[in-house]
Amino acid sequence: MYTYKFTDEQSEKINKQANLFDEFKNIDKKYSFDNSDLTLDRMEYTAPTKEEVEESAKSSLQSYLDQGKNDILEEYSTKVDSINNLQSTNKQNLDTQKESLKNTYSELKQDASMDATSRGLARSSIVVNILDAFDQGMLEEYSKLDQEYNQKFQELEEEKSLLESQKQNALNSFDISYATKLNEKIEEINKEIEEKEKEVLEYNNKIAETEAEYKLNQQKQNQELADFIGKYGSTALNRVKEGEKYNLALSYFYTLDKDEALAELTNNDQYKIELGNYYATLLQALKNR
Repeated sequence: MYTYKFTDEQSEKINKQANLFDEFKNIDKKYSFDNSDLTLDRMEYTAPTKEEVEESAKSSLQSYLDQGKNDILEEYSTKVDSINNLQSTNKQNLDTQKESLKNTYSELKQDASMDATSRGLARSSIVVNILDAFDQGMLEEYSKLDQEYNQKFQELEEEKSLLESQKQNALNSFDISYATKLNEKIEEINKEIEEKEKEVLEYNNKIAETEAEYKLNQQKQNQELADFIGKYGSTALNRVKEGEKYNLALSYFYTLDKDEALAELTNNDQYKIELGNYYATLLQALKNR
């Protein structure tokens, strides 16, 4: 399908003509009574409730809260795990030392028994006493190891209790820091709300002023028109409108060559409607160019 394309010159001419008729409309509006209402859109803003502000502040700090507490818990958990591992190692060392002592005393008792047997004293009270002494010695060594282990175990338990107290103090301090940040965030949000409410109020006040100014100008224009018509009549008012349109049309047509201007003026009946009595004046002015 063939599509007609306007040249730049034709497009410019069409735009100029459209602008001319828009100016005609503005003149008609200028000299017409206007009782229309100007209603501009207001800005609407519903401030969040106190509860919503607090919830928003908490939500924005949730990551800080979780991370802060997790860091404290992980720090002290690592320290407690280290103590638990040390206690477990100490228990393993205790069992190993006891087993070693047991084996040592078992070998000593065996050597003593073999020596007594070789001398024919296997069942003598002396050998029995020697073997009992070995058992007693092993038990005493066991007791020393248990005492050392229990003492160290208790010291480590006290360290864990101290860590638990330190952890709780750290959590309490963090709670205070979090509460401070939460209050600061709530204040920040409330300040933003106040600024937004102020912005909306100022905007809507300007809208109201614009509407009031429009109404005032409208009343003034209507009064001026009424006074003019009352003094000179509606025919005189039409002559004023047509005179202003004539001046605009004359400036426009003088941008065209004579034949083009005459052709456009005579071939478009809208000019007769717009210019009224000045149509003939314009036609004659173009012919006399």
